[in-house]
Amino acid sequence: MPTPWQSAFAPFVLRSNIVFFHDWRYVDHGAHAWVDEAGKSYGLWHAQPIPPLRWAGRDVPWGIRLRALPAQKSEPFLHSDQPWEGIIFPPTTLREGGRYRLWYEVVPPDHIDDGRTGEHNFLCYAESDDGVTWHKPRLGRLRYQGHDTNVVYGGPLAEPWGYHGGSVFLDPAATAAERYKAFHLSRISRERLEELRRARPDAVDPFNDRTAKKPWAVCGAVSPDGIDWHPIPEPLVAQFSDTQNIAYYDESLHKYVGYFRTWVMGRRAIGRAETDDFRRFPLPETIIWPGADVGSSDTWYANGRTCYPGAPDYHLMFPKRWKIAEDRFYVHLATSPDGILWTFPPESLILAASEDSGWDAGGVSVGCGMVELPGERVGVAFVGDRIPHKYTRVPPVGQIAWAWWEKGRLVALEAGERGQFHTWPLLFRGSELRLNVRTKHVGEVRIEAVGADGKALSGRSFDDCDPISGDFLDRVVTWRGESHMEHKPDEPLSFRVRLAAAQLFSMRLT
Repeated sequence: MPTPWQSAFAPFVLRSNIVFFHDWRYVDHGAHAWVDEAGKSYGLWHAQPIPPLRWAGRDVPWGIRLRALPAQKSEPFLHSDQPWEGIIFPPTTLREGGRYRLWYEVVPPDHIDDGRTGEHNFLCYAESDDGVTWHKPRLGRLRYQGHDTNVVYGGPLAEPWGYHGGSVFLDPAATAAERYKAFHLSRISRERLEELRRARPDAVDPFNDRTAKKPWAVCGAVSPDGIDWHPIPEPLVAQFSDTQNIAYYDESLHKYVGYFRTWVMGRRAIGRAETDDFRRFPLPETIIWPGADVGSSDTWYANGRTCYPGAPDYHLMFPKRWKIAEDRFYVHLATSPDGILWTFPPESLILAASEDSGWDAGGVSVGCGMVELPGERVGVAFVGDRIPHKYTRVPPVGQIAWAWWEKGRLVALEAGERGQFHTWPLLFRGSELRLNVRTKHVGEVRIEAVGADGKALSGRSFDDCDPISGDFLDRVVTWRGESHMEHKPDEPLSFRVRLAAAQLFSMRLT
């Protein structure tokens, strides 16, 4: 899975017309130079004696760093309050037409008694107008002990293989009948595994050969509306991925991409696979594993992959770190330009269990899907448990709440005192620059727009820039009161930025 960014050089096209500082992707690392007193450079090799040289690097960033910001927690908005809701797992959240839609997985209480836990779970549905008050509609798809339910899939609706560890996504490339897709784990028969091995030997995880009884596979289902689901009869790939399988259609790659659990030397890890055909995935390749940067008892338990709302080129992951020494979950933030290359920004731990005996004291698990929330916020739904992960569970277990940030403020590029950087040349639409920025009372931000010749545009230099000081989610940059930049879409511009006691979260072009 080579990254499409390999061997790519500036100018870079801003697909979403915004620069989020989730990582260093659009920050120019600068140019090196050693020169004499007259400013002459002698190059890397020189046969004659050379005079004393001084460093004259150009546009090398200084005085700045990246820092992930911790999420805020809401109170739980969805509880186990129905007879079929024994244990709640992390949900999928979508926002469509102003309505919030939530698909969440549950273990029915009677499955715990008869040993079916984790094999025939239910996929339930809820919806909300405001993200706070939720309705669980009775849909007539499945009855449970005499009750009509909000179950839309799983259990007998997903026979013969069952449902576990799944998610839902909206497929922009699909026909109307398959606009919604589910991506989940199932048990399959040994006979079906051998059939798959003969037909597609590269689609069978060797882990299945260690399973004495029924092996595992990731399966799928399709739906026109997210309610009426139809199972895909053949396994997508025989991967043992028993927690939070997430898929989506990547409109840049024109491929379906799946994120799975993989195993590296016995430790849980995170893998990725891509395919042209949703019904045929290859085995995933591990992209994140528990290396030396985590604790000795830690594993990466689940992936929580999503993207920033309205900006599909800003891939996000909320991987769940299981600290076995405490039997607790912690959630981190990882970012990527393409879903292939991933990095953890500094201070990446963004969500942790409560330290007291509260509703989420046992651990936290982020679901799938970031959405915009009322009050200029963005958030992901997460499940909090009151008991540790492997503690003996008696239903009900699990409540769903929001982990949220102010809009756009997941990671800050910040200068504690003073700093400066230069973006790579960028191609974009628009002629105004808007900042999501926060400064201290003594701080400020100034920007100059730079043309292809490396010089500031006329009237758009640092000296012309009106300093920005304060806290703004969307502040227009002006130069002597004017915001317009002379710019054609096919002509790249770059920006030099000076910060003093400031945090910069994004630069948006309009």
